[in-house]
Amino acid sequence: MSIPLSFSRVRTHAFRATAACVPVLLALFFPADAPAQPHRHTISVKYENVSLEFDAALSNDYLAETAPAVPLENKDDKPDGVAPRHTVISLRGSYAARLRRDASSAFVVPRIYVYPLADPNDPKFDEEFPTTRQAAVDLARLLARRSGAFTDEIPFLPWFDEDELFIGRKKFVRFRNGRGFMFLTQCGQESSAVNNAELLYVFQGMTDDNGWYVSAVFPVAAQGFPATGKIDDEAAFSAQYTGYIRQTTDRLNRLPSRGFTPDLHLLESLVRSLRVGAH
Repeated sequence: MSIPLSFSRVRTHAFRATAACVPVLLALFFPADAPAQPHRHTISVKYENVSLEFDAALSNDYLAETAPAVPLENKDDKPDGVAPRHTVISLRGSYAARLRRDASSAFVVPRIYVYPLADPNDPKFDEEFPTTRQAAVDLARLLARRSGAFTDEIPFLPWFDEDELFIGRKKFVRFRNGRGFMFLTQCGQESSAVNNAELLYVFQGMTDDNGWYVSAVFPVAAQGFPATGKIDDEAAFSAQYTGYIRQTTDRLNRLPSRGFTPDLHLLESLVRSLRVGAH
């Protein structure tokens, strides 16, 4: 499955970190009992009303773009690509290259999406962008009971016609002016093995004023999991799929953050640094 991103008439802002902008630490003296700590370089992004920071271990290159509005033309149409005008920030030259995913697969590139939830100049906003509005309604319901356990699917933007096969490592996360959930998942239309060609670490959240919906979708890989979802005996696998998903989710939940590529703490730090709206 492919999620096309068509940015006609977009505003873009690109950045590439170079050796000149990476500070060099000259260690003149370190006591024998105090080894030098590795220097961590942080890259800052500011584009329109969105700002964030991320560790250069994730990427040294990003592209910020404004995607044009794509309204739903007929209410019975499948809402592929339907979304209001929104910001997309892509991490290029990133850790994802090490995952060696099929370029035609969904969510190969780590991306952050920021969607407005209203437009004062568009009275038909909810009618034209129903998936965005519905995701916000469903997410607000889950956020209202964040302290309790839930098994519901978490809303997922950008919309695409697949289901979340499981939800693992779910946690409530605050960013600078909002909140949401981070979780592991894999999406599909039928039973399939959890694998490193499709595993995702996802954030879905909203600003505190409920004016903006924030989605971050990061491809990740987990230690000890297969490279692909190939199954030899599909009938037998499907027959025990419920138990398989439960055991696999428990296994993912027990892995330390550093048991993933990249370390999940780096992705969580990126999300926590987000600010959306007037700065």
